[in-house]
Amino acid sequence: MNQYNWDIFERIYSDHNFMTGLGGGGFVQDYSKYGAGNYLQVFLALREPEVCTWVFNAKEFDRSANFISGRLLNDNPWRERLYRNIEEVTRNYFSAGERFITLPLHNFNDQKLIIEFCKLYKLQRRHHIMSTIANGVVTDGRGHLSNKIRTAIQNETGINTDEFEHCWSILTQVTKMSLRQMKDYAIAKLAKESRNLSTAQIRSRLHQLHTRYCWLDYQYRGPVAGIEQFEADLEAAKKTNANLQLPEHLYQIRQKQKTLTKTLHFNRRARFLVSLAQFVIWQKGFRKDIQYHSFYCYESLFHELARRRNFENWMLTRLLFPWEIESFIHTGKPTESTLALRQKMSVLIVHPHRITIKLGDEAKKFWKSLNVSGNFSEIREVKGQCAFAGRAQGVVKIIQIPADMVKMQNGNILLSQATSPDLLPAMKKASAIVTNMGGLICHAAITARELQIPCIVGTIRATLVFKDGDFVEVDAANGIIRKIN
Repeated sequence: MNQYNWDIFERIYSDHNFMTGLGGGGFVQDYSKYGAGNYLQVFLALREPEVCTWVFNAKEFDRSANFISGRLLNDNPWRERLYRNIEEVTRNYFSAGERFITLPLHNFNDQKLIIEFCKLYKLQRRHHIMSTIANGVVTDGRGHLSNKIRTAIQNETGINTDEFEHCWSILTQVTKMSLRQMKDYAIAKLAKESRNLSTAQIRSRLHQLHTRYCWLDYQYRGPVAGIEQFEADLEAAKKTNANLQLPEHLYQIRQKQKTLTKTLHFNRRARFLVSLAQFVIWQKGFRKDIQYHSFYCYESLFHELARRRNFENWMLTRLLFPWEIESFIHTGKPTESTLALRQKMSVLIVHPHRITIKLGDEAKKFWKSLNVSGNFSEIREVKGQCAFAGRAQGVVKIIQIPADMVKMQNGNILLSQATSPDLLPAMKKASAIVTNMGGLICHAAITARELQIPCIVGTIRATLVFKDGDFVEVDAANGIIRKIN
């Protein structure tokens, strides 16, 4: 396999093998079933403590990304059918998860447990595959889709580059509430109404909101947000209830976008491209939230699997791949010791018709032979794509997961594999934001434009070249971040 041009395309922190199995199996074995081509012939995932590194053959990745993004832009029947299927399977998948968490798994025999798991997993796999085709790491992890949309809009409108940068930042703001915004708005409404409610009524409604939205903070491994967090959010909303203005804020953005498209005489094609960009941005966040819900629902399964096999550490069951669940229930294999080895060092290799797992020294030797990451110690500068222009100097802080945010200080330069809504408090402190992944419609790019913070996306390896404490300069207009100490 050394003849391949390997490259790191994603690092997922605090995840588990269900996520990796969904990704690897879906990319290589299932994309063609949904009209996304069969360009991806191999997928690698390196598992180390707290992080999983996803690796593709760069040429296969580019071919796949170009094919999928091209179909999304130009094949209207296929795209509309894909979106309808995603909407339908998402509803069924979420409902199945809500049902799953109510099941008395400890009372089920082995076959009943397998049947109930398979019902949920089949929906999860369909949802994951279709949703990542629409907006996942292959489609826009290196900016293929966003660049095509951007270029097509410029070609349709003839807007000069400087004017387009201003327009793009306005037109790509999402005007549909995310699930997190729905939660914040619901708490804001309760805060407003609380003066006319009894303590018992407030507590009852807050518990209802907690039940509805607590899993949003679960991500891949938990825990959920406690009721104490919701109580704190309610008290904060009573003091400064800005979230009550969310509907009006989104309405004003929509009006601004309508005025802009009218002033610039956008034709039907240009308006479609703008709506596509907005939908991709919204749907990407929605996809991740729905995945978090499923992993929240699976926690009772992981506990039950560990109980049946007398595991000392139930969390090791998260190192099982989805296709191993049935065998594990029947035979107890892979064993607890094997799963512990996976957590320390393992490599998953997915081909169209076979899957291989290497552990320990064998995994290290295999990974080293690929020369994936290389030596970046002599590199002092990397380039990416400007998401919001500006300059900044500051100390690097690599922020990958919410737990990293404690080290973030005002004025730091935030570096991340890719940002998410969970990292927003740290992003607000940053004097500049730089990511390895993403294009001009990724979360980091959109948030940076809203906050007016210099931002570079798609650097590929900024978090490999720079480390915490490096003093750097960000020249976002030219897409450059460089060491200056």
